[in-house]
Amino acid sequence: MGDTIKDVNKILPDAVRREHWDNLFRSKTYTDVLWHQTTPAKSLAQIERFSGAEDAVIDVGCGASLLVDNLIAKGYRNLCLLDASEASLQIVRDRLALDADIPDYVCSDIVNFNPQKQFRVWHDRAMFHFLQEATERQKYFAVLHASLLPGGTAIINTFAADGETECAGLSTIRYDRERMAAELPEGLELIEAEDFVHTTPRNTEQNYAAFYIRKTH
Repeated sequence: MGDTIKDVNKILPDAVRREHWDNLFRSKTYTDVLWHQTTPAKSLAQIERFSGAEDAVIDVGCGASLLVDNLIAKGYRNLCLLDASEASLQIVRDRLALDADIPDYVCSDIVNFNPQKQFRVWHDRAMFHFLQEATERQKYFAVLHASLLPGGTAIINTFAADGETECAGLSTIRYDRERMAAELPEGLELIEAEDFVHTTPRNTEQNYAAFYIRKTH
């Protein structure tokens, strides 16, 4: 894919992104990727702040994260994992090896996701910042709005204004409070934003921003 890889998410958003992420999860050990967290403490704290163990939670762009393992350990049962990569979801299935349907697995590009129920919390660890086109971001928020219960909270983590400009061979968009607020359609309100630092498996640091968004109507 050579020199075009940085622009792959500007072309054929569904099929090409799916192929890109499937190839990545088939070729790399998921615990070695820079976004991996042995203990996803930040995401856990975010989700627990806005939900209880009985609430429905969706993790979009979940990859092979250990977040779901930790949520299950804390008593969460109404969980949905969404990712464009079937390979990443299979890693989680094999790792959890649960007989019960916990969690629900959905393989879909976010812009084509058709939610079958609504959630108290929408959690996005680091997917939104890959959406380069305005039309894709508009579809993302339409899906988000349809997926949230009234009064529900979306947690979107992205690279901060001084964060990375690419990740996993794809270009990213960096966000601050003003830029995120400008993206939100009617019915979604930015209630809080904060910056934080992620320490990678290589002991380097990446600057992230967290945005807390409420469905108002």
